[in-house]
Amino acid sequence: MLDLLGIGLGPFNLSLAALLKKTDITAKFFEQKAEFNWHKGMILPHTTLQVPFMADLVTLIDPTSPYSFLNYLHTQQRLLKFYFLEDFKIYRKEYNHYCQWVAGQLDSLAFDAQVLDVTFNENGDGSINNDTDSANADTHNGFVVTVQEQGEQKTYYAKNLVIGTGTQPTLPLSLQKIANQAPERCMHTAHFADNFDLKAIKAKNGKTADRLTKILVLGSGQSSAEVYRALFDQQFDSNDQPMFQLDWLTRSTGFFPMEYSPLGLEHFSPAYTDYFYQLAPETKADVAPKQDLLYKGMGFETIRDIYHKLYERSICNQDLHTTLLCNCEVMDATFDETVKMAFAQREQQQQFRADYDCVIAGTGYRHALPSCLNTLLQAIEYDDFAQPKIDRDYALVYQKQASNSGKVFVQNQEIHTHGVGTPDLGLGAYRAGYIVNQLMGKTVYDTQALQVFQTFGASS
Repeated sequence: MLDLLGIGLGPFNLSLAALLKKTDITAKFFEQKAEFNWHKGMILPHTTLQVPFMADLVTLIDPTSPYSFLNYLHTQQRLLKFYFLEDFKIYRKEYNHYCQWVAGQLDSLAFDAQVLDVTFNENGDGSINNDTDSANADTHNGFVVTVQEQGEQKTYYAKNLVIGTGTQPTLPLSLQKIANQAPERCMHTAHFADNFDLKAIKAKNGKTADRLTKILVLGSGQSSAEVYRALFDQQFDSNDQPMFQLDWLTRSTGFFPMEYSPLGLEHFSPAYTDYFYQLAPETKADVAPKQDLLYKGMGFETIRDIYHKLYERSICNQDLHTTLLCNCEVMDATFDETVKMAFAQREQQQQFRADYDCVIAGTGYRHALPSCLNTLLQAIEYDDFAQPKIDRDYALVYQKQASNSGKVFVQNQEIHTHGVGTPDLGLGAYRAGYIVNQLMGKTVYDTQALQVFQTFGASS
């Protein structure tokens, strides 16, 4: 029987897998993709992380780990080059390669392996058919996990689970229908690098040569800004003629930067996590939406870069062939040769329509536990907002804790309980180290070392 079985393998579960190497915990992590890739559809030219390189898989909880980004650079013979670069933020492409480098050193990872079902190990005697692990089945606790692993169905027993399946890209319902029908004409920003094909889009528009191809970017977060910038750079041909009209619309009140002052960043700390966790559920539900700009805005450098590009193109009053509009909410969308959009300008209370040959929407991500947990979720407690209850130790709360119930830890599913730092890469290593300590029943990693200047909340 495994001490821990991981479902999903993004940076957070990869961090946990790396940190477990210091322990004798037996663990296995399953990922349905064939290899590690982090936001592959958004690895665009010139794009960087929005956090410093120290927000790698291990450094902020274990700076001496051999799996640090600096050690990766050393093994790649790139450390001096990075030193001379003098830049804290690293390219997404390099971060992804770093994660692949770590993954390649861990024997606890299994790719091309989809978890199909998870149930409580109620038999407790290993009687469930299992060709590999039945002799090791624990009679007192844990879970039975069915996995489709490289084409073969297998059964595993585990004392505890950790969920690291991440968030899922989400589109408004009308756009989702079009994306299902014509994924090359309507897509989430998460799929941009994989799905966008300008030649194919222009070919679809070939019959109407008198009309300039039109492309729309929706949203004003970092991903939307990066897609807009990438499209802006390829908008004109070698003869300085536009190949398409490029519009950028958002329902937000403006194209604003993400809060990035040092004291603002202290909200991504264990101290703020502790403070937020103790708040009343109704207070949490009120506070969280007001913190959007702590993690949903654009990087100031990205905004400045885009503005420089707009300014340079405007020299000699050249037509920009681009429009930027805020306060515009998508009301409806249909598809018939083109994507027909209906908008409402919220402050003016006016509606308007526009047709596009391609729509790329940065409309966010949703948190959801994987369907393989459906049986277990019937035994979980939920709050008044129908959200699963999660304890301070990052584990789901059972309705009735049984003696044979193992823990189900979650990573990046607890923003409603633990606050704004949940999806932040900088807190990923801290949370993973915290989970390791829970599994070991002792302090392996010093989770008290990450101190900040602010005090959150008044002392009683």
